[in-house]
Amino acid sequence: MDRTETAPGDPPPADVIERIRQASANLGGGGRTVAELILSHPEEVALLPAAQVAARLGLSESTVVRFAAAIGYDGYPALRRELQDRMRRHLAPAQRLTRYADDPTRQTPAAQSFADDLADVAATERALTAGDLATAVQLISDARRIFVIGLRSSFVVAYTLYHHLNQTLGTVRLVDPARGEALDRLAGMEVGDVLVAIGFPRYTRLTVRAADFAAAEGAKVIAITDGPLSPLARHATVLLAACSSNKNFANSNVGALALANALIAEITVRNRGRALPALSRLERILGVGEVLADGEGD
Repeated sequence: MDRTETAPGDPPPADVIERIRQASANLGGGGRTVAELILSHPEEVALLPAAQVAARLGLSESTVVRFAAAIGYDGYPALRRELQDRMRRHLAPAQRLTRYADDPTRQTPAAQSFADDLADVAATERALTAGDLATAVQLISDARRIFVIGLRSSFVVAYTLYHHLNQTLGTVRLVDPARGEALDRLAGMEVGDVLVAIGFPRYTRLTVRAADFAAAEGAKVIAITDGPLSPLARHATVLLAACSSNKNFANSNVGALALANALIAEITVRNRGRALPALSRLERILGVGEVLADGEGD
């Protein structure tokens, strides 16, 4: 664990590259040399152990290790992991696929995908606090209207949340630009409303704009995203962090879907007085549909 963890209410830690820039002026000659290499070639350093970085620069390995400590990490491996995470967030899908395919240490693609998804769900559960979940449940349960937005690959998470919550609460609107509405669905948003904004690297500009607009109108914002450095975090009343692996060419939504399902379960049980009649009506509707499908209707 590095020493960058923050207490509740603290500002989010700076991006690793920004932290290196800020610290470089106060480093010694060897430390500045390491900083310059990382700033100019972060993707390369992310793949190199401390000994290889030292050899490349003509420095001692201890100098590289001390550099990591000087900028707030508990050793070089923690710094390297953060550089790797940053690389995965910022690389284009084609670049990620090339690196993934050329990685000699990985399992078969299918086995690696299953392993990554399991790890994502476990990491998402560990990161979720009871207080944050309770706050999100309260905001949605008490909201006059709930708007949900998630675009591109995040749309599947947004639709899952919308579909199940609207069945039970009946006050949920899905922002779906495919209908030609763009952000029109947010018109009239005001105090008492809630926006659930879902997005992961590489973030969709329209989702960020929706969160900005909602906050400006006095609505509460629940962000389902990858962490406090996300652009969706700046206006979030509550941030629900989901781990999203992107070791191959595409982000995985499994962690975010598991988080959405947990949120749906909590809200449905809390609002069972509203949910039970709604679900009973739905069953009657589906029963009529089954009869018609069997050819017994008119």
